[in-house]
Amino acid sequence: MQQIADRYTILRDGHVVSCGTVNGITISQLISEMIGTDLEHMYRRSERSAGQIVLEAKDLRGTGGLKSASFSLRSGEVLGIAGLVGSGRSAMIRAIFGLAPVCSGSIRVLEYSGYANPNVRWRQGTGFLSENRKDEGIALSMTLADNLILPITRDLEIAGLLLPSKKEKAARYWIEKLAIKCAGSSSKLSSLSGGNQQKVAFARLLHHQVDVLILDEPTRGIDVQTKRLIYTLIDHQSRQGKAILMVSSYLPELLGICDRIAVMRRGYLGAFRQADQLSERDLMLEIQASGGAGQ
Repeated sequence: MQQIADRYTILRDGHVVSCGTVNGITISQLISEMIGTDLEHMYRRSERSAGQIVLEAKDLRGTGGLKSASFSLRSGEVLGIAGLVGSGRSAMIRAIFGLAPVCSGSIRVLEYSGYANPNVRWRQGTGFLSENRKDEGIALSMTLADNLILPITRDLEIAGLLLPSKKEKAARYWIEKLAIKCAGSSSKLSSLSGGNQQKVAFARLLHHQVDVLILDEPTRGIDVQTKRLIYTLIDHQSRQGKAILMVSSYLPELLGICDRIAVMRRGYLGAFRQADQLSERDLMLEIQASGGAGQ
C-alpha cells in the first residue's frame, strides 16, 4: 500500500476510525488502528505449563515430499512449523491426521499408536484445521450449524437421532462466543465472510473439545481482528492443557504465540528451539538455506 497509495482510510466494525496520508503513518500504526489496540497486544502467549507427551512422531516418511520428521508435542504446549511452501510441512501434518499416506515411521496420538484415517483421529481427540478452508475446512453449501457439529454428532443425539434443538443451541453458543457475524445458525457458510468462515472452522475444534489441535495456516486470508481472535483462542486452549501443532508462513505469528519452533526444509524437520530465543532473521536464514525446496 505504501508504494502505490497517497492516502489511507481505516474502517473498523463498520465505522471510519482513521484516515490520513500514507507517508505519515507506519505499518505498525496501521495495524494498531485496524485492531483497536497496540500491535504488541496482537499476539498472546501466557504462562504455560507443558505436561505429558500427547503426540509423537518418529522418523515419519510419506508422500508429498515428507522424508523424515521426528518430534514430540506435550499438553499445554504450542509448537510451530516454519518453512517454504513445498518443504513438506503440510505433508507431515496431513500424514499425522490421516489425510496423506505414510510410508514408514511411527505415530502416537494420546494413547493410540499407529496410522489412522481422519474420522478415527477425530474420535481419538485430534482435530485438524486445513489451509484450504473452502475445499477442505468447511462445507460452503451447508449451514453454519451443520458445519459446527460435523463430523461427530453423538453428543447431540438420542437413540441415534440428531436433535435439532441441541444443534441449534450449540450453534447459538458459538455464534455468540466467537462473535460470528451471520443471519443465524441456518445461514449457509457461503454467505459468510472469509474471517467468519474461519471462526466457524475453528469453533468446530472447540465444540468437539479435542485434546490435540493441528492447524495449517490458521490465519491465512482473514482480517486482522479475526487473526487476533484466533491467537487468543490458541493461547486459551494451551492454558487449558490442549496441545497445538501449527504450520504458518507468517514468522511473526509463530514467534509471537508458539513455545517452540522448528523449520521444515526439503522434507526434513529440523530441531525444535525455544521461540523466545529466536528472531525472524534466524528463521529466515534457516529457511533460505533449504534452497527453495519443492514437493
